[in-house]
Amino acid sequence: MIELPPMPTRIARLRRDDRGYPVPWFVAWMKDGKLCPAGEGAPDFRVIAPGKLSRAYVSCMCWICGGPLGRHKVYVIGPMCVVNRVTNEPASHRECAEFAAAACPFLTRPREKRSEKNLPANRFVADGHIDRNPGAVCLYETPFVKPFRAGAGDLFQLGPPERVDWWARGRQATRAEIVESIESGYPLLEREAAKDGAEALAELAQLRNAAMRLLPAA
Repeated sequence: MIELPPMPTRIARLRRDDRGYPVPWFVAWMKDGKLCPAGEGAPDFRVIAPGKLSRAYVSCMCWICGGPLGRHKVYVIGPMCVVNRVTNEPASHRECAEFAAAACPFLTRPREKRSEKNLPANRFVADGHIDRNPGAVCLYETPFVKPFRAGAGDLFQLGPPERVDWWARGRQATRAEIVESIESGYPLLEREAAKDGAEALAELAQLRNAAMRLLPAA
């Protein structure tokens, strides 16, 4: 069993894995390397269950608990997603997003890496996906979002934020932690923008400046 922060009611209703960890609604359950019904086999937190992404967006469901969303929609995103305002995951309730930021091992441990062991070969990986632990995470609230096609799947263009909260190591992040994450990840976006020329690089620099204005003072 693992020690977790207090669970919101919506999170407490979720199924648990063998550690007692609540399994997010979007997670696929696997047995012998194949998908199986929820509750059978074991959850693979790295794999999105088929159909969940489109269902969450179209039916306005929380990505984490699966419950209906209201007007307030919070996206759990890394600093690079704050810069380009693009994410590959739908919105969540604020309390569900805050629990994820406080409890998810990947989000709370900056040195944690995603394991590639026994991953399904046909899993969806979004175009432009940055496979790194950002070390800091943003809870980005906006009612404005627009899906768009990217390779074999969909991504979401986020509108201007109504509120942002920054987290690191399971608590409120410091400005220094966020800046460190941006500085380490920004060259990855620059390399992609450089493929489209000087105009794309200039636009990216403007996006970064706008993102920096969303950081806390200290």
